[in-house]
Amino acid sequence: MPRLAFLIFAVALAGCARDDEAALRDRLNGWFFLDARVFFKSKMRCTAAVYTVEEPGLRPALAVQNDPDRAKAALARHGHAAIRMEGYSPHDLTDALLLSGAGAFGKEALGAAAQAVPCFEGTSAETQLLRALTRRGATMAYDRESEGLMILDPEAQRLFYVAGDVW
Repeated sequence: MPRLAFLIFAVALAGCARDDEAALRDRLNGWFFLDARVFFKSKMRCTAAVYTVEEPGLRPALAVQNDPDRAKAALARHGHAAIRMEGYSPHDLTDALLLSGAGAFGKEALGAAAQAVPCFEGTSAETQLLRALTRRGATMAYDRESEGLMILDPEAQRLFYVAGDVW
């Protein structure tokens, strides 16, 4: 009987998703002007989502910082922060955060992206995300509560969300 109980438990866990799509969309829509869902995949340990946006700006609830130290302060104060710097891509922003006193912001953003790989690897979302990560002028945001990294690509008019767990 213990084997059967373990098997039922294992099957139940395998079907679990890290994030509920409707709840994630509601959360993200508080910060961004979401339109249609392009991609969504959530497994037990990762989530990846892509949405079109009605406009490439942010709602007032998520102020965009233009300096790593200000972004670090906003993250500490609110638990979420966004950064965009003229001429920088999200990849460049991560480097700037790591090299500044805002290293934790950069590390958390990198961790979220790395841990979410199983949810978007081999999909068209992966290719689009890689383009967005190198797009100069894109906005990078991080939310500590969901441990999610967001990339707002103004040229493609897409919002990318990736998150994962390490346990």
